[in-house]
Amino acid sequence: MIPLPTRRHLAVLGLVGAVLASGPAAATPAPTAAPRAEAPTCRTPVGRHEPPCNPHVAESGWGGSHRNSYASGSSPYPAPHRGDAVTRDRVALPGSPSATPISVAFSSPYRDGRRVAWMSTVTPSAIHKVDTRTGDVIDSVLPVPTSQSSFSISGAYNLLDRDDHLFVGLADAIEVYGDAQVGRRTSPIARLARLRLPARALCGSDDRLVGITMTYDGHVAFATERGVVGVVPRRLGRFDREHLRTLNLNAGRCDQPDGRVQVVSNSISTDEGGGIYVVSSKRMNRVQWNGKRLSLRWSAGYNVGPPPSGVRLGAGSGSTPDVMGTSADRDRFVVITDGGPLMNLVLMWRDEIPADWKPVAPGKSRRIACEVPVTFGDPSATRTISEQSVLTSGYSSVIVNNSLRDESVLDLVPARIRPLVAAELGGDPRQAPHGMERIDWHPRTRTCSVTWVNETVSIPNAIPTLSTESGLIYGQGQRRGVWGLEGVSLRTGRVVLHEVSGPTPAGNSFYAATEVGPDGDVWQGTSGGIDVYRGPDRPGPRLR
Repeated sequence: MIPLPTRRHLAVLGLVGAVLASGPAAATPAPTAAPRAEAPTCRTPVGRHEPPCNPHVAESGWGGSHRNSYASGSSPYPAPHRGDAVTRDRVALPGSPSATPISVAFSSPYRDGRRVAWMSTVTPSAIHKVDTRTGDVIDSVLPVPTSQSSFSISGAYNLLDRDDHLFVGLADAIEVYGDAQVGRRTSPIARLARLRLPARALCGSDDRLVGITMTYDGHVAFATERGVVGVVPRRLGRFDREHLRTLNLNAGRCDQPDGRVQVVSNSISTDEGGGIYVVSSKRMNRVQWNGKRLSLRWSAGYNVGPPPSGVRLGAGSGSTPDVMGTSADRDRFVVITDGGPLMNLVLMWRDEIPADWKPVAPGKSRRIACEVPVTFGDPSATRTISEQSVLTSGYSSVIVNNSLRDESVLDLVPARIRPLVAAELGGDPRQAPHGMERIDWHPRTRTCSVTWVNETVSIPNAIPTLSTESGLIYGQGQRRGVWGLEGVSLRTGRVVLHEVSGPTPAGNSFYAATEVGPDGDVWQGTSGGIDVYRGPDRPGPRLR
């Protein structure tokens, strides 16, 4: 028998619409010192399957959601290995004990060689700056208040540029934060700029910003919930409405209900060719930026499936599109999971479709290169769900299972908080999902197949990451209701590392990303703070 949500479950989920009881102070006035000079190039870390570095993103190896503009989620930086003595530091964030930092961005080195971590939280919203070595919270501020009153992922994704300016999308605006004292690691936070989106950048008065990333020519790219894609220069002197360019995927239909238009519930990705990849509740889209204007290069249908369950944050795909394949690779894709009852991994040709390519099945778009059911090892499975971005490295894709054992319990709570209740129940061993699967593309045969399945590991809601240096996939997992870091071999799928965090709800990742920090540590957003798993010091990758 599946247990109903307890009072403790619902108390934890009272964060919806909450405000910070003893919240951080307002941001300090913006500094007047100029940022570092523009650098036209950057050096790509030497590592397997590394995408080209983006010269406009922080020089840290992890400057935005899902690490980089490709949104691959994998890193060439070292992380704890099998057999390492690992310690865990707990970083408690001020304010609500339930607010979770979904994405952490690491700064470029300061003059003393040290770094800070920047992060934003949602429901309630706040910006935090943390010393990566000590875990001390340097400063916390509140963004400009919005009318947002229910659970939303607006503000979950952020972006740190090469000047260490943090861009955060909050409802109908993008706010920029940085050091009040430029170049000082312990400086308080300053709000540097705020761009309120004009009507042409929104599809209706209730639209709000969702995803954000950086183009390779230095523009902040964003997508709104109701399908507006925009770009604006990251340089603060041009970060304004005059230089904002937009494209509305729902042009002329903004008065229609959500079910009749494209709705976006994930972040976005970009490549060095100007492609901006946006998956909606109805289509997978490549929006093209040529430095002057946005246009729709292609749009392809996929299996969006039934209306979203409690685990899903929106209709259709639950994953930020991953860019797969670099300029040196023959085959180049964009990767998502679809919204079918039995979820599929889907690879779509991101450039021109090969002339001899045939649809993978009757009625399917020729844009689809492969479509593989994800069963997590259960041949009789009829329903699987993942609300995480696909982890990619080279032509390998890794997916985690987020399906509760019985989602009917979610029918007992209001729809607007079902994702949070689902996250809370993910820590209950009687409800927790189990399973991780690796699927590879094979260029010679131009097919996909399952490489391995781990049926027992439980990563209920964390976005996994990979260190190609250690060869391990990391994710915040649960074992018998106790949370901790799981390290899974990319080669074999076996769990080879496990470090305890704590019982639910303290260690619950609540849809937050697991990330490889630049100092060989693994950072994990959790309810009310961050778990930092520290291993032995190892040198970072060489640069080329």
